Amino acid sequence: MSRRINIMIDSDTWAFLGRIPAGARSQTINQALRNWALRRRRNDAARELDALRTAAPKVSTAEVVRWIREDRERGHG
Repeated sequence: MSRRINIMIDSDTWAFLGRIPAGARSQTINQALRNWALRRRRNDAARELDALRTAAPKVSTAEVVRWIREDRERGHG
């Protein structure tokens, strides 16, 4: 479902949008907002992972290898 909104844009932004055919402006703006939202979600997720990595205890490679072997011996891999 589409929604109609009213927004205010700067003159320089309008100068760019004015070159896009009238029938394609909504689609262009929708795609730009989708791309922006995707980048925003990815950046937020990366920040959260960085915070988790900082807070999590350090684990050696040997420890990880041991966990994988134990898991495989239990038949999970």
